[in-house]
Amino acid sequence: MQNLFRKIPVAGYASGFKVFWDVFAILTILSSSIVFSYRLTFGRDVLDGAYWIFASLYAADLLVSFNMSIRSKLEAISDRRAIASAYLRGWFTVDLLAAIPFTAVLEALFPRGVGIGPALAAISTILRLLRLAKLAKVGSLFRDLQEDYSINPGVMRLVTFAFLFIQGINFMALGWCLIGASEQARPALDQFIRALYWCTTTIATIGYGDYYPDHEKNLQIIYTICVQIVGVGMYGYIIGNVSSLIANIDVAKAAYSKRMEEINNFMRTRKVPAPLQQRVKGYYAYLWETRKSISRATMLDEMPHTLTVDISLFLNRGIIEKVTLFKDANEVFIREVVQLLHSMVFLPNDFIIRQGEYGDCMYFLSSGDVEVLVGDQKVAQLGAGSPFGEAALLQGEKRNASVRALSYCDVYRLSRTDFDTLRGKYPEFDARVRKILEDRLKDTEDKVPKQRKD
Repeated sequence: MQNLFRKIPVAGYASGFKVFWDVFAILTILSSSIVFSYRLTFGRDVLDGAYWIFASLYAADLLVSFNMSIRSKLEAISDRRAIASAYLRGWFTVDLLAAIPFTAVLEALFPRGVGIGPALAAISTILRLLRLAKLAKVGSLFRDLQEDYSINPGVMRLVTFAFLFIQGINFMALGWCLIGASEQARPALDQFIRALYWCTTTIATIGYGDYYPDHEKNLQIIYTICVQIVGVGMYGYIIGNVSSLIANIDVAKAAYSKRMEEINNFMRTRKVPAPLQQRVKGYYAYLWETRKSISRATMLDEMPHTLTVDISLFLNRGIIEKVTLFKDANEVFIREVVQLLHSMVFLPNDFIIRQGEYGDCMYFLSSGDVEVLVGDQKVAQLGAGSPFGEAALLQGEKRNASVRALSYCDVYRLSRTDFDTLRGKYPEFDARVRKILEDRLKDTEDKVPKQRKD
């Protein structure tokens, strides 16, 4: 048995299975608590299929918890002994009490409650209520989900509030039935539905008055007062927080909107010409559409160097793979290159390079299209993955052509200093640069008319 247990794999701390099981456990707790509380309220706690299904799921949760890796001091632990030790000190007692089929045990000892006095009846009710102990674990499951799946905190607060709201409405409606305020002549389900209706209208401060407490029974009046107080608190919470939660669900979008408001206000107060304003807005709109952010530089600056390199490599691998210069390059070279590239964005019709200016850098086109101009004549058009501007770096001369953006262009800039460093350290890179330069010059000479070359 022990060998069989060891063959069961340990699920990773942030694995897809753990996320699935946490969501499944939350839904199971939600549905089982509603079903069990309803049955206990109306004396219908029976050993049917639903009872054994939930009992089996609770037992399965015990087994899964012993085979789920944990995190201790930011370190994932997969050792079974450590997992078992942590679980036994944590939620094991709650899970065990919820998984024990006390109803089946009580039915076996006291069939249909025969021979049970008031004290035993109270104990029996308490034991049956232990199945609701799982509700205490829900907060921990929600926290794990947020950490494992990086769920937006605003979204998680909304989901948690929805869970608690459903549970609160359920228990308050059942309380209404327990104190005899529901129409007791009706079937149990009809009573519960009408109790939910009364509870919802009371909490929402609507109160149509078609269902109300018996004016001759103080308990019902006191219960109604308590529900009204809770309802006022819930209503105030919803009005005061849900709107802001929804507004901040997309934190990046909220930050972008705030930034754009500041930029627009600046341009209005400075009386920036309308065409220029449109270009500025177009630039930031392009950044948002392509990157879902205005700038990632601050975030990368705050990270350790190794993480910065890994993220830069992930973000820039697409351009690295497209560039002929970097073809078949080893990992060491690639990791060094990504640290030297600087991202830039050019708008349509922007000149990235102007003919005759001093060349102090070269560029790699990540996305978009550019045209190469000699004088006013177009001699070439380049697409994603094309390097350009390296001729001036190799020859030490001024730019012999202009490069203009035909669309929104993402480019990466490599300075002369970094370019020369790479050429000196990696001979194979230097050879590729020279070969591309020779091909580019030959192609340009073929396309430019003779009178232009004279």
